[in-house]
Amino acid sequence: MRIYDPFRKKWIEEEIETPFPSKGLVATFPFVDLHVHVRLNGGEDYSSLEEASLVGGFFKVVVQPNTKPLIDSKEVLERHLDLPKNRAVEFLFAVSPFGSIEAEGERVVGFSTDGIEYDYPTLVETMKKKKKALWFDHSQMYEVDGIFYEGAPLPFQKRPRSNEAIAIARTVLTGLEYGFERFHIQHVTTKYSVEVISFLKNLAKVSCEVTPHHLFFCYEDIKNTNFKINPPLGSPEDRRALIEAVKKDVIDVLATDHAPHHEKPDDFLTAPYGSTSIEIAFPAYYTALGDLELVVKKLTKKPLEVLGVEARLTEDTLVFIDPEAEFIVDAKKFKSKGKNSMFDGVRLKGKVVALKLKGRWVMIDGEVIADQKEND
Repeated sequence: MRIYDPFRKKWIEEEIETPFPSKGLVATFPFVDLHVHVRLNGGEDYSSLEEASLVGGFFKVVVQPNTKPLIDSKEVLERHLDLPKNRAVEFLFAVSPFGSIEAEGERVVGFSTDGIEYDYPTLVETMKKKKKALWFDHSQMYEVDGIFYEGAPLPFQKRPRSNEAIAIARTVLTGLEYGFERFHIQHVTTKYSVEVISFLKNLAKVSCEVTPHHLFFCYEDIKNTNFKINPPLGSPEDRRALIEAVKKDVIDVLATDHAPHHEKPDDFLTAPYGSTSIEIAFPAYYTALGDLELVVKKLTKKPLEVLGVEARLTEDTLVFIDPEAEFIVDAKKFKSKGKNSMFDGVRLKGKVVALKLKGRWVMIDGEVIADQKEND
């Protein structure tokens, strides 16, 4: 079997015994997602999120703090740390910088502003007071309203496409002034943002991510409320710029922004933001980019570098991929409780076939193996 080692940028040929036909498959290091959401309260819980993650080939994910209630206090954080214990997926956490806790402790990887509205004075006061840690930033100037970007062919209030780029510069420069050194910009959407990030990388340790939907779609593709996301879809030019930025390593990481909801209402004004994508992230990226090594690198080595985690490829922890398989996405069959995928009905190329973690088969052909302790 062909095995790709993203840490050494090397292909290996080795015999691997599998409980499924392996001809034509490729094995590599399992995926890491720096951007997922859990809902609880009847929505996506840690059980369904774990199943969805395993089906997608992910073994390590970073949960964002905009839960209900927010992960901004010791009590809420402790609950989230306790709920997903003893699972195959390692759940890490980014906490709100605007609460009473610091970004420290086991499985806490940094602050995140994702899904939390804030203004500039609040940002300044927070950066003055908080201990310096990795800062995940949902870069948006909430002072300007708008569901979509200017240019989107929809009759709703819109915000400038420059909104995000200005917010990125604001966050990083302010953070530098008050002692923050590491920044990770979330779900980049426009060519302006790419240009600003390119500049800021000369000043600070700045990384960034892009989602599968921003690489695959633009605002001309919007056809239902599953396409209502935040930040919004950009222009065709933005989409092309994002693809080029991934190839040039300006965009470091591929992350899903897995935002599960039960089926959305048809009304754009009342529908929640977000798209479910973790189960089909690899094929979405592979279809959009067409470069297996590039996609694997940005789903493994690069997100681990952002977290400051060292890893190496071993034969007992692998994800198995069929790069030639094609299929049509059926969101109704997702393990996730979220069926709100803008990829529903889209034909994708590449498929995650199986996942082996620490010598145990935890997922085969889209089915999670429940009792992982007895599946030798």
